Amino acid sequence: MVFRGEARTPRRLHPLELALLIVTALHLCFLPWAFGGMMINPWALWVSLGLAVTGFGLSLVPRHYTEEHAREGEFKLVMWPKLVRFPIFWLGLALLLYMTVQAANPAWSYFNNGSRWWMEPLRRDQYVTWLPTSMTAPMNGPGTWESMNAWRMILIYAAPWLTVCSLWVGITRRATLLALLGTIAVSGGLLAVVGLLERVAGNDKIFWMLDAGKATSYFVASFAHKGHAGAYFNLVVAAACALACWHLTRGDRRAGPANPAPLFALCAVLAGLIVLLSYSRAATILLLVFLVLMFIGLGVWVARAGTNGPNRALLALLGVIFVLFVAGSALVLDYGKVIERMSQLGTTDRELSVEGRWIADHATWEMIMDKPLTGWGAGSYRYYFPVYEQNYPALWNVTNARWEYAANDYLQILAELGLVGGLLLVAGTGYWVIRLLRHQAHTRPHALLLIAGLGMLMLQALVDLPLYCPAVLLTWCVLWTLTVRWVEFEDNRVHD
Repeated sequence: MVFRGEARTPRRLHPLELALLIVTALHLCFLPWAFGGMMINPWALWVSLGLAVTGFGLSLVPRHYTEEHAREGEFKLVMWPKLVRFPIFWLGLALLLYMTVQAANPAWSYFNNGSRWWMEPLRRDQYVTWLPTSMTAPMNGPGTWESMNAWRMILIYAAPWLTVCSLWVGITRRATLLALLGTIAVSGGLLAVVGLLERVAGNDKIFWMLDAGKATSYFVASFAHKGHAGAYFNLVVAAACALACWHLTRGDRRAGPANPAPLFALCAVLAGLIVLLSYSRAATILLLVFLVLMFIGLGVWVARAGTNGPNRALLALLGVIFVLFVAGSALVLDYGKVIERMSQLGTTDRELSVEGRWIADHATWEMIMDKPLTGWGAGSYRYYFPVYEQNYPALWNVTNARWEYAANDYLQILAELGLVGGLLLVAGTGYWVIRLLRHQAHTRPHALLLIAGLGMLMLQALVDLPLYCPAVLLTWCVLWTLTVRWVEFEDNRVHD
């Protein structure tokens, strides 16, 4: 259900939609600040699930609208039929049920005698051989290795799925989705400031309190892994740039000096700086490509659209972003280190970072081919990959440690969920792409910026592990929903 109307004085948000907005905004802020949800103790995942369930419940409560909330007058809106017609709801439900079957039907069991750990196969009469299987392991063990199993993966996937469904059903106003995009941009910008302060004047601890341990050189802001930080802040850059662009080109002209475009531009600059400061090569390369394409694309669009006030303002904003980005980089970055990190891809780090990942991909592919249809079970990669890793001694030289995650999210998903789970995820992504194409999202600059941000993460997942970070996964899924709803609202002439 969407509401049409001419651009008049905005109506107040329905109380239930306002409550959904507040809960979802808290969720989007909480998880990135809660160490990305990657802590050994899954407390952040339980809080995330609680917020997602709350938002889902709010979205399904029938709404009684009055003239205060809708120009159509007084009526009652039943919400659940829209959920039933939403393909992502059924695809996500099927995926979670499939993972639940895996979790409840383990074929291997984890053991640890205090000095070493190992996996033992169960007897064939102890599980159902024709159903998908998994491996028993603790969700909250004494270390990172013992803190993953199928149930934890269900927690990680369930929260974004419920949040996406609640937003699809519960958002009826453009103001709501703009507020959520603004939450991502501003919260991400503030977290970037914390990350910049940690690097410039910190003590090698997350939030100056939590020791990052062996990952001291990897942590960024609240994220213990630089790849996760780079992926998250790239999404923030895309959201902030899209909002800045929209507010200058198609936003409320009556806002005048109160136009929030400069604020979002600042958030984009801060998030971009922390990506560079993370020294995540994949995220940095993708960010630079994104910025170059954005400047070229928006510059061409401004040139073709003419020289009216909003277009001149957009051109000026692009210039300000460029100046701030360069000036900020000069102040906080060690360009020598950035250049050195990039050049090492072709020299000293080639064997470790590039060739090592190719070997890991090959070993993971062998793991996939041994059980291609149903996979080895959600969360099982770290427990069974050593069987294949032992055939490639060079892999140990890459990190001098075990591989908890593959160097390619897509291959790890296939290894854990098989073709059955992988095709469900592909179908969900395909649904979003079809909706965007149907509404010609690529013709709208702000939507194109969001799509580019979503694409950045999908490309990074080819060489990194961003989709296994709960905060990154939640933000990415929410951005798909908000992007599609935004272009739909514009086609349906939905106003605030």
